[in-house]
Amino acid sequence: MGLKRREFLQQAGRVLAALGISEAGWLRLGSRYSEALAQPTARKLALLVGVDQYPDSPLHGCVTDVELQRELLIYRFGFAPSDILTLTDARATRENIETAFVSHLSEQAKPGDVVVFHFSGCGSRVSSIDSPAKMQNSLVPADDVVPLLENRSVNDILEETLLQLVRSLATENAIAILDTSYSYPGFLKNGNFRIRSRPRPTIGQPSLAELTFAKGLQSGKNNSRAIALLSAAANSQIAGEQQWNGFTAGLFTYALTQTLWLATPASSFSLSFSRAAGTVEQRAGLSQQPQIRRDNLTTAPALNFATSLMLNSAAADGAVTGVEDGGKTVQLWLGGLSAGVLECCEGSVFAVDAKESDSLEDSSYTSRLLLRSRSGLSAKAQILDKLDRTEGQLTAGDLVREEIRVLPRNIGLTVALDSGLERIERVDATSAFATVPQISAVASEQPADFRFGRVPETIVAQTPAAYEPALYQGRYGLFSVGQMPVPDTQGDGGEAVKVAVQRLIPQLKALQAAKLLRLTVNETSSRLKVRAVLATLAPQARVMVQRESVRASGDYRLQPLSGETEKSSNLGILSLPIGSRIQYRLYNESGRPVYAAVFSSDSAGRLSVLGTEEGMSRAIAPGDNVSVPAAGALGLAVSGALGLAETLIIVSEGKFDRAMAAMEMQQTRDTLPLVLLNPLNVARAVLEDLHAASIPGVQKLGISTDDLALDVNVWATLSFVYRVV
Repeated sequence: MGLKRREFLQQAGRVLAALGISEAGWLRLGSRYSEALAQPTARKLALLVGVDQYPDSPLHGCVTDVELQRELLIYRFGFAPSDILTLTDARATRENIETAFVSHLSEQAKPGDVVVFHFSGCGSRVSSIDSPAKMQNSLVPADDVVPLLENRSVNDILEETLLQLVRSLATENAIAILDTSYSYPGFLKNGNFRIRSRPRPTIGQPSLAELTFAKGLQSGKNNSRAIALLSAAANSQIAGEQQWNGFTAGLFTYALTQTLWLATPASSFSLSFSRAAGTVEQRAGLSQQPQIRRDNLTTAPALNFATSLMLNSAAADGAVTGVEDGGKTVQLWLGGLSAGVLECCEGSVFAVDAKESDSLEDSSYTSRLLLRSRSGLSAKAQILDKLDRTEGQLTAGDLVREEIRVLPRNIGLTVALDSGLERIERVDATSAFATVPQISAVASEQPADFRFGRVPETIVAQTPAAYEPALYQGRYGLFSVGQMPVPDTQGDGGEAVKVAVQRLIPQLKALQAAKLLRLTVNETSSRLKVRAVLATLAPQARVMVQRESVRASGDYRLQPLSGETEKSSNLGILSLPIGSRIQYRLYNESGRPVYAAVFSSDSAGRLSVLGTEEGMSRAIAPGDNVSVPAAGALGLAVSGALGLAETLIIVSEGKFDRAMAAMEMQQTRDTLPLVLLNPLNVARAVLEDLHAASIPGVQKLGISTDDLALDVNVWATLSFVYRVV
């Protein structure tokens, strides 16, 4: 099941918007995309390149990136498999990449066609022949060579050569995506976080073959054409890949493709890609910020921006990739699930959307699938039923969506011990973590939620230098997987490892609680029709972001923001200065009463509840809305640690009785937020409340499990991520 051609524009617009391009800039590029993709004869071509097997610096996630993009283009964007050419590892030589670009893209693409080029691998910089002091960005192919004193030539592809190739296409509807970085920070990895830079000084210069090829492109007709280039990081930043449970992928590619599976309506086009950028930042900090780079933007006819970018087809959590065992089991690709949900989704139930039903008001489906096993992003599921609402059998390309989300009751937190620790320090840390229930210490290179290690004497905030293990001295603290320090976890000098672990237990429990609550986010799978907005009250009254349970809306479109004060031009991660006053407004647009719990976590791991216990126990009637803090109040002051913060609005048909009974808060109750003293108990109680509300739907399907089973029809969790500055 593919998307209409116009929808490639809709998706690409959201990519560009969230990764930094201005609305005006996208309008200039977007008008041509819009006109071209409306043509019924448009063809879609892609060249996807991934290199893991470098001679001296192997990576592990670039071939996976190619698979992520290929499955997305086929099942979500409607590309024909025969129109996607992949070059991986040994096949991805400089000559093969450039030849494939010419033969597969340049010679086939016609005006109005769509072209996607993707590269995952190492990047570097090389000297210019004319000006040796001038450095040029380059992509490192599989046949990388080490420059010699007598021959400084390397076999790189100049980034400028790639740009010339894109400009030479007969179509203007081309996007290049580069998941690589050009700066080498002096080290390759920290644990399972690897940097995609060639690990040696930039002393080479382009080869004669590369320069000759590039010169041949300069005489082309379209060298002044505008192009769109998406890059995983800015020139001076690093781009990394990470190991998850069962697979390794580029931070940028995984975040980008996942959000495209879950693409949301045009009136909130920044949602998907602000989340992608937020996902990257949560892992790597400000040292990796995805970019949209553009040149030669020309004036084009103005568009009705919102109308032209409407999305009218369903989001999906994945697709059927094969049918086996005489039609009893299917293979799935689950590219739309978050890494956290993917890790514990065995036993979950998915529904296959009916091909001919475009309306969500009709909950047509061809089958329900029970997930039996998973390997990386692929899974095997048992077909539970076959209804006669549609004709034919399940086939590859059928889109699937969550129906019942199953979560284990014993989800813990994993902490990797940094490789910079001495052996005795690792032994002591392992022993100390073993005394904390559901907190596991693992080796440096294993998948983990956070890292434990020594703290630099002077942390150069948000720069690649902060990653360098050699800087670490005698204090201990927590770090993100990308080695960015977690605020307020750094101890005093001279403390023993076991003392440091004991000191960190309260924050570890809060971080675990936030992890549990984040596993309830289901904006794209929930069928409970609710909507929420985040508004600033001071220094300016303005609605900044809107969220909605997408599948609950019959036409896949959000309600328009009401009033000029509710319009926002925010295209990326929202930044809110400390001291700003904000308010959330929740609208119940379903036909049933609902209850809401609102939690907020900051970058230091503190978990707070917004609103009062009375508010959590009060039903919100159909068609009604509530404000948190209450209407007429001064709003909530933005405070806490600098960095990313997240607010989760959890709405359910059932009451939050267990959560309210579990809450222990700081005694100061005249101001919000109310910091939870026992966040882990509260988070577990929230999951139990959602499980209790889901029992009728789970029993109706005949599913039996000892784990938590959550029915997407009865709850919705809306996520607001913003940066505190």
